[in-house]
Order: sequence, then C-alpha cells, then structure tokens
Amino acid sequence: MLPRAWLRWACLLLLARCARPCPAGCDCFAQELFCSDAGLAAVPPDIPPLATDIVFVETSLSTLGSRAFSGSPNLTKVVFLNAPLQHLGPDAFGGLPRLQDLEVTGGAFANLSSAAFSNLTSLGKFTFNFNLLEALPEGLFGHMEALESLQLQGNRLQSLPRRLFQPLTRLQSLNLAQNLLAHLPEGLFDPLGSLQTLRLSDNALSGLPPGVFGGLHSLRELFLDGNSISELPPGVFSRLFRLEQLWLQRNAIGHLPLSVFSSLGNLTFLSLQGNALRVLPAGLFAPTPGLLVLSLSYNKLEAVSEGAFANLSSLSSLTLSHNAITHLPAGVFRGLEGLVKLYLGSNNLTALHPALFQNLSNLELLSLSRNLLTTLPTGIFDSNYNLFNLALHGNPWQCDCHLAYLFQWLYQYSDRLFNIQTYCAGPAYLKGQVLPALKEEQLVCPVTRDHLGFQAPGPEHGDPGSSWDLGVEERAVWSRCTYSNPEGTVVLACDEARCRWLNIQLSPRQGSGPPGMTYNASQGWDLKSSCGSVRVTVAIEARPGGH
Repeated sequence: MLPRAWLRWACLLLLARCARPCPAGCDCFAQELFCSDAGLAAVPPDIPPLATDIVFVETSLSTLGSRAFSGSPNLTKVVFLNAPLQHLGPDAFGGLPRLQDLEVTGGAFANLSSAAFSNLTSLGKFTFNFNLLEALPEGLFGHMEALESLQLQGNRLQSLPRRLFQPLTRLQSLNLAQNLLAHLPEGLFDPLGSLQTLRLSDNALSGLPPGVFGGLHSLRELFLDGNSISELPPGVFSRLFRLEQLWLQRNAIGHLPLSVFSSLGNLTFLSLQGNALRVLPAGLFAPTPGLLVLSLSYNKLEAVSEGAFANLSSLSSLTLSHNAITHLPAGVFRGLEGLVKLYLGSNNLTALHPALFQNLSNLELLSLSRNLLTTLPTGIFDSNYNLFNLALHGNPWQCDCHLAYLFQWLYQYSDRLFNIQTYCAGPAYLKGQVLPALKEEQLVCPVTRDHLGFQAPGPEHGDPGSSWDLGVEERAVWSRCTYSNPEGTVVLACDEARCRWLNIQLSPRQGSGPPGMTYNASQGWDLKSSCGSVRVTVAIEARPGGH
C-alpha cells in the first residue's frame, strides 16, 4: 500500500511541475523557451528549472547583468536574435556550468570584454554574427578551451591580435567572413591544429603572409573569396595536405605560381572564378589528381595551353565560360575521361578542332553558347555517347552544307536532347530559322567556277586556314548536285532522282546592280554544277488588286 501511495504523490508532483506557467512574453515547448515579446526588456526570473534552451527573438533586451541566468543552471543553449543587446556585465553567463551554445546575432555590440565570458568551460559554440564589433581583446577566449565552433561573420573587425586564438586548440570551424580585415598577422592561426573550416570571405585582404596557414594541418575547407588578393605566395598552401575545397573566386589574381597547388593532393574543389588570369601554365593542376570541380569563368583567358589540365582524370566539371578564348588546342581536354560538364560559353571561339572532345565519353552537358562559331567540323561529337544537354545559342551559325554534320547529329539524337536553340544567322534566306526545323536539302553552299568550268563550293564558307573540313563535305555537296549561277541569285539542290529544293533571291533592278525582276516580267538563268547544266525560267505576273 505504501509504494502505491508514494507513486501517486510522485505523479501528482510531476504534473504540477510540468503545468508550471510559462514566463510572460514566452512560449514553452517541452524544455525549450521562445521569447518574442517586443516589450521584454529583462531576462524572465521564472524560467522553468528543467528548461535547456532559451531563444530571445526581437525583444527589447539591451543589457545583461552579472549572472543573469543563475537561476537556470540546466540551460545548455542561449540565443539572442535581432535584439538591441549591447552591454554584458561581468560574468554575465555565470552559473551556467552546462552551457554549450551561446549566440548573439543582429545585436549592437561595438566591443566585448573578456570578463563577461568567464568560466564558460563547457561552451562548444560561440556565435556573434552581424553585430558592430570593431576589435576583440586578446584574452577573449581564455576560458573557452572546449570551443569547437567560432562564428564572427558580418562585423567590422579590421585587425586581430596575434595571440587571440591561442587557447582554442579544439576549434574546428572559424568564420570571419564579411568583416573589414585587411591584414592577417603571421602566426595568427598556428594554435588551430584541429581547424577544419576557415572562412575569410568578403574581407579587404590584398595579400597573404607566406606562412599564415602553416599550422592548419587538419584544414579541409578554405574560403578566401571576395577579397582583393592580387597574387599568391608560391608556398602559401604548402602545409595544407588535407585541404579538399579552396574558394578563391572574386579576387584580383592575375598570375598563379606553377607550384602554388603542389601540396594539395586531396583537393576536390577549386574556384578561381572572377579573377584576372590571362594564362594557365601547363601542369598547373597536375599535383591535384583528385580534383572534381574546377571553375575558371569570368577571367581574362585568351588561350589555354595544351597541358593545362594534365593529370585531371577525375575532373567532373570544368568551367571556362566568360573569358576571351579564341582558340583551343586539339588535345587540351585529352585525359579528362571523367568529365561530365564542360562550359565554354561566352568566349571568342571561331572554330573547333574535330578531335577537341574526342574520348569524352562521359560528357553529358556542353555549353558552346555565345561564341563566334559559324560551323562545326564533321565527327566532332562522335565519341560523346552520353551528351544530351548541348547549348549552341548565340552563335552566328551559317546554315549551309558545312553544317550538315550538326544537322544530322541533332536529328539523330533529337529524342534525348534538350536546350537546343540553334538559329541560322546566314545565308540571308534562312536567317532566324531554327536549324533542326530545316530540311537537309536546304543546307547548300554557294558555288563558284572551278578550273574545269564547273561550279564548286566557295572556300569562304569553310574553316580558313584548315584542310581537315574539306573533301568529305565537298563529296556530300557533289552527291546532291547543287546548281547555282555566279551571282547566287538561284540555288537548286538535286540528287540523282529529282530536284528537291529551289531558292530564288529577287531584287529590283537599280542601275547596274544585281539581276532583278519587275512585275509582269520573266527571267531565265543558266545554272551549272559538276553534274552538268540546267536552265531555270521564272515568270511574274501582277494580278488585279495589287496581289
């Protein structure tokens, strides 16, 4: 009987404690409190004793006195979001032996005193993002030896004491992004042997001390993007043997030392987007054989050496868009068997070698958009068995016999392709039409007299200075028997059985200009090709009503 009575009283006591009212201005959920009353200007004195998390959102709290939470020793997480908090008393978080996560984001702090954070020996995460901090005292983290995450993003820090991070030997993540840091003291990061992620994005760094990362032998992610770095010391990354991701985009780097990546054997991601690079030395990326993603877009590259991407057999994505590249060597992508995405858009390419994409059998996406391409060589995609996303728009495509290979390739794989926008820029009678919507017999070339008196394709529509695109395409033209007159006014495409397509360009007679016709007139043309000659006569008669 006695045990049952004890159990009954225990249950009643537990229900009474669970039913304890929530502090005014707060909402209680199990062991968590969310206080979002704009009129709340002090820490509630009646926080439930079993509470572990308390979050203040857009309250009026501006000051925390000494030991402000001493009545809630079980708190493990204290967060202030968008509150005008700007002053902390000595030992402000005293009496919280279990506190692991402390955050003040969107406050009004201009400086911090180390006295406010004494005895936080269990603290694992310290976040002071988007405040107004301009400086930090050297001893700020003297009592935070257990700290693993330190977030100081979005403040106004211009410099850091050299010994600031001395106690933080367990730190794994450090975020200093979006500050005003212009210089990093030599040895600043030396104590951080456990650090895995370092964010220095969007600061004012113009250079890096050669040994500034020398102690970060566990680092896996390094963010240096959005600074003003103009050059990198050759050995600046020489001790980062475990680095996997390196972000260098949006700087002013104009030159890369050949040995700058020589120690980064585990690198899988590298972004150099938005710099001022003009050349890529052969072998630059050879020490990074595990690289999966490489971005070089928005630079000033005019040429790429044939060995620039040597030893990158694992590379999956390569971005070279938005440069000034005019030519790519035939073997520049040789050895990139793992390449899946290749971006070459927004350059100045006028012609491509037929072997440029040879053996890229895993290629699925290729962007050639917004270049100066008028044609593509026969066989250029013959080994790209998985290519299904091909961007061709924004080029001045000449829809003549030299584009027959692309037409046939698009037709053959039309069921699996998407993102195809291939508009003809010429000849004039096909301008603006979509290439896949044409008929193959419309892809004919203007002809001129050869030494035998026959009509031959004009060399101006081939690849200037190249011989590899002649012969096969010429034979394709002869098999269709393309008849034309020297002025190009009439083009007639025939095969052995019948003539399939006729194009006539007429213009009014103006002085000694090109042949033309007026209303109620007829005109005849003598057309020739290697197949022989044919005469075409056209008559025009104006009908009543002006139609």
